[in-house]
Amino acid sequence: MKSGLPSSLSSDALSNMPVRSQSEFLDLAADALKDDLLGFHLALSFDFRALGFIYYVVASAETLAQALANEEEYSAILNEPVRLRSGRTSGLSVELSYEGLDPHLDRHFSEFWITGTLKQCRDFTSRELIPTSATMVHLRVGKVPEMDRYFGREVVFGADRDLLEFGKDVGDLPLVTHDPHLHQLLRRLQSRGSTVRAPEPDSLRFRVEKAITARLRYGTVTIDAIASDLGTSARTLTRKLAEEGVSFSSILDGVRASLAVRYMRNGEIVMSQLAWLLGYREPSTLVRAFKRWTGKTPTEFWRELKQGGFDDA
Repeated sequence: MKSGLPSSLSSDALSNMPVRSQSEFLDLAADALKDDLLGFHLALSFDFRALGFIYYVVASAETLAQALANEEEYSAILNEPVRLRSGRTSGLSVELSYEGLDPHLDRHFSEFWITGTLKQCRDFTSRELIPTSATMVHLRVGKVPEMDRYFGREVVFGADRDLLEFGKDVGDLPLVTHDPHLHQLLRRLQSRGSTVRAPEPDSLRFRVEKAITARLRYGTVTIDAIASDLGTSARTLTRKLAEEGVSFSSILDGVRASLAVRYMRNGEIVMSQLAWLLGYREPSTLVRAFKRWTGKTPTEFWRELKQGGFDDA
């Protein structure tokens, strides 16, 4: 396969990893293989039957809209880490979100799933479906022609959601994998024999990190704003973070440091743009912070990155 990973690892083993381990594995593998599109490449050859029950209850539905509605329903019931939300207004839409992950950072994981979702829609209908829109939350510098060719249109990065949109009639397409007997059997088995697992709440630190990331590029990160986003007061947020042994300022600094390195690894980026993405008004402030985080200026870091000096970063 193009990703260079063994086929056994790309299906059974990977699907059985915890979601955070999956994302970290993809990041490490992408660095080792020098494959900036590993998540995308992996999705093209992944055997989604390895997902088990949820794959078969989706694949056996009658129409594409029903299949996606089933995936939305059962991903919530089974507490799956990848959550899908489908809708039909002017057309068929499919939105992806990820429990316990930040789509701004975990790009290989999110590219795997949005590509895999399109691939399954095509496989289930035996149609070369072209979305009317394809957007992703994380940023990439420049265009990604290989992904654009597969999706049949330009994939837009830096958007508000990981989202696929299709024309109005796509949802009515019949599935070539439709099996009414299997579908009813699986639904009965789930309703009779399975315990519904409620989603585990995210840690406060993770929710703060996620809220900070969403606001950074707009320069609106304050403890009052983040507390409001989380439905609490700044005083309560400060107290609860202290109980976890962290402070708001340390979390903000950590998010900026992590994002800075990720953006640098994604491709060459000008300092003014990087400063804006991290919520700094002046590039000089970013340069000082970056040297504190890494011991190097952004220019020095980028130079060594191109020379392969940060494979384990």
